[in-house]
Amino acid sequence: MTGIDCNILVQLALADHPMNQATTALVRTEVQKGYDLVLPPHIVTEFLHVVTDDRRFTPPFTMPEAVDWIEDFLARPNVRVLEPTQMSLQQTFFWMREFKLGRKRILDTHFAAILHSNGVNRLITSNPADFTVFDVFEIVTP
Repeated sequence: MTGIDCNILVQLALADHPMNQATTALVRTEVQKGYDLVLPPHIVTEFLHVVTDDRRFTPPFTMPEAVDWIEDFLARPNVRVLEPTQMSLQQTFFWMREFKLGRKRILDTHFAAILHSNGVNRLITSNPADFTVFDVFEIVTP
């Protein structure tokens, strides 16, 4: 299984994004290697928040466009949503304390904990520094 960060979803969805081609090729390769792509619900909702933000993109997706895109992505046979669990929440708390992380690291830490508690050891992200502290992932960047 390979975790997919929100920034990767954004790069896939926006055809004119400077990283679209490289990210699309990387994700295609992951799938061809037989990896399932996995993400928790909060990455899905973060995607909706980001791609509809007119301060980030001109023009942004409309909410119906964003929902349609993510529903199509999630409908792929090799894509799965991982639910948070009590164990992933405890892992989040442990890492927040262990690495002395602040409030701006909560969502990435919870994302990493959900992946880790589900046995995911591979992560595609454009922000590797957000996840190297945990030392549990093979991080792949476009």
